[in-house]
Amino acid sequence: MQVVAIVNPIAGKGRARKVWPLLLKSLGDRAGQISTRWSEGPGHAEVLAGEARRAGCERVIAVGGDGTLFEAANGLWWEPHGSMPSLGIVPLGNGNDYARNFEIGVTSLDHLTIALGEHAVAVDAGLAHLQGLDGQRIPRIFLNVLGLGFDANVVRRFQQRRSYLGGEKAYFLSGLQELASLKTFLLEGEVNGTFCQSDVLTFVVGLGRYFGGGMRITPDASPHSGRFQVVWGRHLSRLEILGLLTKIYAGRHLPHPKLRTCYACNVKVTAIPPTYVEADGEVIGQTPLEVKFQKQAFLIAAGSDRGTG
Repeated sequence: MQVVAIVNPIAGKGRARKVWPLLLKSLGDRAGQISTRWSEGPGHAEVLAGEARRAGCERVIAVGGDGTLFEAANGLWWEPHGSMPSLGIVPLGNGNDYARNFEIGVTSLDHLTIALGEHAVAVDAGLAHLQGLDGQRIPRIFLNVLGLGFDANVVRRFQQRRSYLGGEKAYFLSGLQELASLKTFLLEGEVNGTFCQSDVLTFVVGLGRYFGGGMRITPDASPHSGRFQVVWGRHLSRLEILGLLTKIYAGRHLPHPKLRTCYACNVKVTAIPPTYVEADGEVIGQTPLEVKFQKQAFLIAAGSDRGTG
């Protein structure tokens, strides 16, 4: 099997740069199976993934965090030439939330061994159309969680401090800081064709269960479920949000009377005022937003789904 590993050297505060050569050495002769490509900045992993597909690569391994996997998936998805490779994951970033959905072992060597294995599972994806950060309308594919409002604002702060703090701590502190400027927005649009309008604080579309370094924001979602889980919160006060934080990590927040959830395959919303949108831990643009479900879009080299329990 022809394998390309795309390594983000700054992932996990530089952990990927240090660990990846050691992992290759531990493989012995099998290391010759892997061609390593080092990303050099934002967006480069996407370019490298597209090149791997054009070259006939059979598997692309994303070595880094959720952002590296996000770029690799987009590079593969939007490259029109060559057969679609399967994806492997060696989570060496800060949050590593998408990998939490699967059984991929405990150690980094476990992760790499499974990423090189023959077993792969089909996973769903979301196709988002939104206003890019440059003001132009863009499409992006995502695998895990897309959010707007409070969630995306927290991610913006998180990106500024994750280089020197671990994933969970950085995300928690970013959330506390965002509380100081707590704002709601008017959400209007359609979820599975049903009109919705509400003042909300955050709106999340999930394929995976986790974001923010282990928060189970969409606890009943699954990469294989054939639908999104949508969660949104209305008029939550600072004290209510603080009270929900520990429950979100445990996935026990949805009974709160100011939270709503449903399942959908199509979402089309706008926000007043326009609000930032994040996908898989990366701020990708602003509303208006349209999201469409993509069934069994990728093959992931992984064990079974860890389940919703």
